[in-house]
Amino acid sequence: MPSPNERASRLGHVSTVQNAMIETAMTRWVTPAVEKGTPEAVSTRCVAVQDLPGPTRTPPAYVVAFDGSDQEIQARAQYPSIRVGFIQITGVFVNINQFLNSRVDGLVDPRRLIAARDAQTIQAALPGSNVAIQGFSGVDSWRAELYNMFSSQGTRDFSADLFSLTEALMHLYGRHGEPAKTIKLGRCPTCKDTTQTVQVKPTACTACASALYPTDVLRTHEEYNPDGSNDKILTRTMNVAERLLMLIYMGGLSRYKPQVAASGMFITDGPLAFHGPTAPLKRRMVGYWGEVCSAQEQAGCAPPLLVGVEKKGVFVDHAASIAEFIPQRHVMMLDNIYIHDKIQRSSNNDIYGHDEFYGRRFLYKTSTDQMIVLTVPRVPAGQPYEAAQPDGTNPCEDFASYPTLRSTVEQLDRLQTRLYPNAIIPVALAHSEASLPLGTGRSVLTLLAQHHLGLEQNTKGLLGQHSPFQ
Repeated sequence: MPSPNERASRLGHVSTVQNAMIETAMTRWVTPAVEKGTPEAVSTRCVAVQDLPGPTRTPPAYVVAFDGSDQEIQARAQYPSIRVGFIQITGVFVNINQFLNSRVDGLVDPRRLIAARDAQTIQAALPGSNVAIQGFSGVDSWRAELYNMFSSQGTRDFSADLFSLTEALMHLYGRHGEPAKTIKLGRCPTCKDTTQTVQVKPTACTACASALYPTDVLRTHEEYNPDGSNDKILTRTMNVAERLLMLIYMGGLSRYKPQVAASGMFITDGPLAFHGPTAPLKRRMVGYWGEVCSAQEQAGCAPPLLVGVEKKGVFVDHAASIAEFIPQRHVMMLDNIYIHDKIQRSSNNDIYGHDEFYGRRFLYKTSTDQMIVLTVPRVPAGQPYEAAQPDGTNPCEDFASYPTLRSTVEQLDRLQTRLYPNAIIPVALAHSEASLPLGTGRSVLTLLAQHHLGLEQNTKGLLGQHSPFQ
């Protein structure tokens, strides 16, 4: 690591470039690429939209899209390990017919556009390294503030009382319309006792009397870094909060107005998955989705459309590399063999996505040649990634297990935008509401943290020394 203001020699790379061992090592490596046989491997896995199994559905009347943004800032230039994290999550409601019919005499009427959409935003700050509640350790401060965020954020769209993210978490561990009263905790974060449970409100560990929070089941504290960046758990927290906000709206509409739920489409930014310590939530979400589908069926209604859309990542890169081999308005099934051979370069003995995904990835080429990587759950329920049965069949790799797929891709095709590559209008709207700009936004957030932490306000950026908090 260099010392402050230390610069590397302009010729410091020469010995590395001339190292024969490095050259030899790189000749052994391979990268994902279009190989001989790839066109056939792709075409045999593609199905035209009109040939996908599933009932014909009335196009959804509305879309609710969810996106989030997070930033971690260094609150003090002289002490860069003092860090604060910020999260902003937005759910955007779009009345599809109003939105798509906002043209008047060939021009878009901005008043109609505004009337066709609404947004719900969650904003929070979380302590990073070297920032703590008085009398708390860094990790316990993270745990306490994470609970405060989840218990104070949510929506009042279904009643005068707040339906918080914490309550959504209890619903996820309970049954549709019936939240769990307690959740089994893997182990106490303080004494590691394995017999503890948590409730919607904080409780005390029966073994060590330390505080226990319902949000401890997310286990983000296990990755807390007391000495550096906590970007990873900040992003995990944002992803969980996005999906719990989605659960609040999808579950609430299904309970109170199943006909309205059936006419809706719910889109999350990113795949339908939980990663890292939060991955156990995946099984809970599979079960919850199954209960929503069952409740909708009992009410004589179809399940809502649920989909995750990805903007970046290895699957988006791969989709771009094979786009020429997929015809317009065709969907490609990514089975386990293809994923391991062409994308992951790993053993076929592993079941990709088994522990993280509550929906299955597909590739779709739109009518305008855009490539969309989407994740759709099984209906009425089931694991989207699992081992083949003894007879060699695998229902999770059968298009018939995804009867909402056809309606989903038809609507995504309908809601395309050329603002960004492979973009969908509701997701773009949600991102515009949720995004925290890296330049001016980071400077203002740093000033905000400095002001409330009582630190010298010396951030330099677009605002210079003119702090709005002085």
